[in-house]
Amino acid sequence: MTTDLGPRPVPTERAKGRCATIAPAGLTATLPAELAAAGYERVVVDAPVPVGRDLDEDLRLLRFLREATRRTLRVEWTMGGRPLVEQRDLIHLVPPVDGDGPDAAACAAQWRADYRYGLYYYRNGPDFVTVKDVRPGGETVFLTIDGDSAAQFRAIAEATTADQLDAEGLSALADAVDYGLALRGERAVLMLPYRMRRWPVPYSAI
Repeated sequence: MTTDLGPRPVPTERAKGRCATIAPAGLTATLPAELAAAGYERVVVDAPVPVGRDLDEDLRLLRFLREATRRTLRVEWTMGGRPLVEQRDLIHLVPPVDGDGPDAAACAAQWRADYRYGLYYYRNGPDFVTVKDVRPGGETVFLTIDGDSAAQFRAIAEATTADQLDAEGLSALADAVDYGLALRGERAVLMLPYRMRRWPVPYSAI
């Protein structure tokens, strides 16, 4: 059975195992946590999601997908365009089932072919962050970030816009963008790897 929730579902115990139908405008960064808390396991987006028109809007969608991937929430969505980011910046996130138009369909097909869970993620330690990047098309990276840099990494991961960061955070953001850890639009920011929540990671992702 499909339940039409709108952008802010109300958690109920009866929702366990059910599917939520959401409009593209309802794909907020907090929605995956709300759905997971309510027991939903699958989301169907009821129309193609517009992408490729504004980088900030694309980054907001990728944040939703990052949080959905983190929680292994199944999302059935169609991509309405081609995002204004590199293909490699997409493939660790839950992919679209199709694209609306030839270019979008080709991008979606490649995304699905490259995707698997555990390609690009981080884990929090007490005073450090570890990052693993095994996405195809680049070098394998195992990174440990400690001290003040770990605190800045966490701040960037939580931030949705650049104005939420202080001067040190903005400097760390510039470095993270240079290293391929983050993306920045006019206002929006996005730490690309998601925080790992579920184990074990498949052997093929190690």
